[in-house]
Amino acid sequence: MKALLAGTLALALAAVAVLVFVGGATGGAVAFALFGVASVLGVSLVFLAVGRSEDQERAESPPADPENPHPRPALDRRRPLPPRRPS
Repeated sequence: MKALLAGTLALALAAVAVLVFVGGATGGAVAFALFGVASVLGVSLVFLAVGRSEDQERAESPPADPENPHPRPALDRRRPLPPRRPS
């Protein structure tokens, strides 16, 4: 995880370096592409970190009801459906 974060930061710094030292339309395009890849990697790492923390939290806490590990309380609260019309 730390290596991915370091790679993302390196890409962002490379984008800044290309923008400063290369210049012109080509330098701007390359810097824009590098920064775009770094941004996508950064957002992906955030989602990965959130997902891992949720998985760890879920693994540490046992389910509330062993018979029904995935309760659906909204279905219990809703009004009964009207009777179906004969077809």
